[in-house]
Amino acid sequence: MTQSKMIKLLTFFCMIISFSHAQTVDEIQQKYITALGGKSKLSTLKNIYQEADMEVMGMVMPAKLWVVYKTAMRQEIDIQGQKIATFVGKNSGWTINPMMGSTEAQPLPEDAIKGYLGMLDPGGELSSFKDYGYAATFEGKEAVNASDAYKIKLAKDSSETILYIDVKTNLLTKSITKGNAGGQSVEITTLFSDYKTSPEGYVFPYSLTINNPMIGEIKSTITKLDINKPVDIAELEKKN
Repeated sequence: MTQSKMIKLLTFFCMIISFSHAQTVDEIQQKYITALGGKSKLSTLKNIYQEADMEVMGMVMPAKLWVVYKTAMRQEIDIQGQKIATFVGKNSGWTINPMMGSTEAQPLPEDAIKGYLGMLDPGGELSSFKDYGYAATFEGKEAVNASDAYKIKLAKDSSETILYIDVKTNLLTKSITKGNAGGQSVEITTLFSDYKTSPEGYVFPYSLTINNPMIGEIKSTITKLDINKPVDIAELEKKN
């Protein structure tokens, strides 16, 4: 076999592998969307309001979350009477954190805003990764809590997210987000469990376990969930 033929065969082989991986990601994406109720169902999910108990280092902190999909979100966490508020829109965001000695809104860095943007999509990052400009690759299977899961890497600029989709349920069971915080590389791992279907037919994980190297382990359990009830964006934007 001549050298030129060998190069052509290797090129063809690499193209097959690349196409196979892309096809696999698209197939997993479609199964994932179907598990959440389907594309048409997700398109009717306009907003949510949720209350949760967050347990950190033995303390239980009430938290509230408002999400107007495709538009904005606001989160409030009560820590011993001190309220931490965070707002994120498509292109900007801020936080008020009296625990850091400030009662004034401080702008969020660009990397932090990017980390929240997946929450503005009713199906999360995987359902619309192409719209967000992510490059997606299928990286095989790994066990998550003794169950096989598809491993998909989403990458864009300096950020990287690894998603684990359960082979049987086709739901998200784990994510690993890599980015920068204060000039340092940070890796945050989140486990998703206790999926429930709301009376309206939407699927949500009611339990999250987050491992943040800067804070430690955070366990969050949803205690209340309102869906598609009126939300005033102006109220979410208020810096108080």
